[in-house]
Parts: sequence; C-alpha cells; structure tokens
Amino acid sequence: MIETILNAMDHGVLLVDEHQKVRAANPPFMRLFGPMLNGSPVGLSMDVLFAMLDGAHDDAGGWSGALCEAVSARRAFDYQRIGSGDAVCEVRGQPIERIGYLFSFKDTPEQTLPEKVRRLQERHIEQILDNSPVGVNIVGQDGRRRYCNKKICELLGLSEAELQRTQAGDHYADPAIRSRIIEKMTKAGAVENEEVELVRKDGHHFWALISCRSFSYHGEECVLGWVYEITDRVELERSQMRSREELEMQVLELRDREERMARQAGELETLAVRLAESEKKMAELANHDSLTGLPTLRLCHDRLQQAMAQAARSQTLMAVFYVDLDGFKPVNDTYGHDAGDQVLKEAAQRMSGCFREVDTVSRIGGDEFLILLTGLGFRDVVVPLADRLLSSFADEFKFDEGGTNIGASVGIAFFNGASDTPESLIKRADKAMYDAKKNGKNRYSIA
Repeated sequence: MIETILNAMDHGVLLVDEHQKVRAANPPFMRLFGPMLNGSPVGLSMDVLFAMLDGAHDDAGGWSGALCEAVSARRAFDYQRIGSGDAVCEVRGQPIERIGYLFSFKDTPEQTLPEKVRRLQERHIEQILDNSPVGVNIVGQDGRRRYCNKKICELLGLSEAELQRTQAGDHYADPAIRSRIIEKMTKAGAVENEEVELVRKDGHHFWALISCRSFSYHGEECVLGWVYEITDRVELERSQMRSREELEMQVLELRDREERMARQAGELETLAVRLAESEKKMAELANHDSLTGLPTLRLCHDRLQQAMAQAARSQTLMAVFYVDLDGFKPVNDTYGHDAGDQVLKEAAQRMSGCFREVDTVSRIGGDEFLILLTGLGFRDVVVPLADRLLSSFADEFKFDEGGTNIGASVGIAFFNGASDTPESLIKRADKAMYDAKKNGKNRYSIA
C-alpha cells in the first residue's frame, strides 16, 4: 500500500527508517537523482546517500549535514533549496511515528540554472558564516542590524529576534567607543582588531577584537563587522602582568637579602621538582591502577570510545569481557588484605597474558576487570579467548600465608553499532557476567 501511494506522487519521495536506512524511493526521486546513483538507494545508510548526492559541495559544508541533523533530532522542516549535479529542488522533511522519516523533493524547473546556483551559493555562504567561530553582523546607518550569524547571537546571549531589536551601540561597555571606531573607520576606510569591552544580555562583560569596514548590502551603505572574543587572552595577560608586578616586588626585596634569595631559589627549585613529580604521579594514578598497574576505568573508557568509533567507521567487530573473580572475598576475610592484593596482582598478570598487546585489560573495581577486544574477525573467536581466560585460573594462587584456588565469571558483549554507548556496552557485559554467576560461576556468558 505504501509503495502504491509513493509511486502515485508526482514529486520525489524518500522514506528512511528509525535506523536511518533508506527503505523506499519512488520513481520521481529516481528521475531527479538516478543519474548520480548506481542503482536503487534502498538499503543505503541515509548519510551515505546524501553524501553521494551532495558530493560536489562537501568542501563548502553542503546541505547533507543539515538534513542528517534534522533526522537525528526528529525535527520537521519546511522547504529548503538544495542542489545536486544539474538538479535543483526544494526538500521538505517530516518525522513519522514508529516508521522513521519522510523526505519530499520538489523540482523547480521554472527557475533558470544560474538563479538556482546563486541561491545555493547564498545558502552555502550563510551555512559557512553560521558555523564560523567569529561573530559576523551587518549594521545599517541607523545602527540596526541587517544580518547577524549564530556566533554573534551566542556572544551577546541574545536570540536573533532580540538582536534585531537592539542598536549596535547598546552592547558596548562604553557606548562612546563605538562612535570612535566608526569615526576611525570613516577616516581610514577600515578598522582592524580593535580591542573593546562588550556586555552580554545577562550583564556580564567580555573582551573582543572588533574589525569593520564599509559594505554595500542590497544597495544600502552598511558597516560589515567581525567580532572575536578574547576574554581568556585578556584575563591571561592581566594575570601575567599581576604576576610580573608581584615578582618585581619580590626581586626588590630579595636584592637586599642575598642569602635569603639563594635559599628561596633552592626551595623553589625543590618545589618545582616535587610538583612535577606529583603531577606525573597524579596522572599515572588517574589512568593506571596502583596495585596491578593495569589501566583504570577512566583510561579504559577513553579507549573504549575510540575503539567504538573505529569499529563503526571500519565496520569491524569488537567486544568487551566483564570479569568478576569467584571466591576472592574469602581470601581477604581469611588471610587478610595483603594476601588479597597478591592474588589480585597475580590474576591481573594471568589475564594480561591471555590477550594481544592491542587489547586492553583494565581493573575497574575491587575484583572486577574489563577487557576490550578490537579488530575481531568474527563472533566465535571470543570462545577460545574466553576458554583461555578461564583456564588461566586453573593453577593455585600462592601468597605468603599459603595458597588458594579462585575462578572467574565472564560476561561478553559485542558492539552493536550506532545504538551502543560505552555505558550500554559495559552494562550488557555486566548483566551477562551475572548470568554466568547464576549458572554456576567459573564460566562465561554471551549477552
């Protein structure tokens, strides 16, 4: 029924499911874009399809990013003009509950190609300006804005509508400064990197570099201005200036006390060395477990994010093992924490020996470990790895007070693609580990 409805429409229609995969494309769509495709787009990922159609505009930002963003946010939008090859059309998007997202493409044959290209170029320029880290606005002779990009709104803490209702001079800490800048621009033709203090909507002051020049906008004589925030730089310079002043005062005092100066210099050097050592140790403690030397959850989490991104890009398989030691608590209760620490160190060494150097074995809790495996060829490859891991616990663990046998329960989860997050992947592996414990311990379970 859906196919019949789509085929009956006189404009191009594209249906995308909730996983952003193309599920249907009607004949008018194929007439518009078929020459740029190798067959039917059904089954393609939406971002791949739009990248193919928008390929000629990738360097300028193109229109595909805005369409993909609307789908991800499940946001409808009215007609937006796009160009692909020789085709220029208007596209409209609408989310559909429990189905996905529907695009309609309306050809605009009544416009000449140069006019279509000009409109596309204007749209691309606006997209570039809206993604610029520099605020851009065009101000008329009356002090009101004719154009402003997103960054200038962000800098001033105002919406575009609010900004249009204000005068350009309203945002200066000293309104007279703008008059001086305009006067300077009139004489010199332009102003470059003038340092000024501006005010946000909430009353907070910030520093910015202002550059401006005369500019004809739709036949009207205006001022084109660029605003780049430098608050951090100004505060840093002031901090450095205060530090220099304080240092100069200290030097004046120390010149009259040479012995004290030498002693303080020695103390400062010692403190610097200790600080460097402390920072190094803190960084090491943050990323590596002090007992086993294994990566901590923090470092493993970073590596997991990178591995998931790489797996998604290269369409390769990756998995995590969630390992919890069986019978470890009685070691601490019976022999003490020193014996428990020896067992944990030995367990860490045995597990590390079961995997490749590119894999990550980390300690994430008392007797809990997380193992990250990347570049797997197929799912069944984890079975011998899990068996090897469990076999590594077969020998008795020795410590100063004696020895004991412990085992391990292992939960295994595979990365499922874009729907997975590091937290969801670890959670599934953790649940699988508890299933292994329920089924008798010293075994593995796959989520």
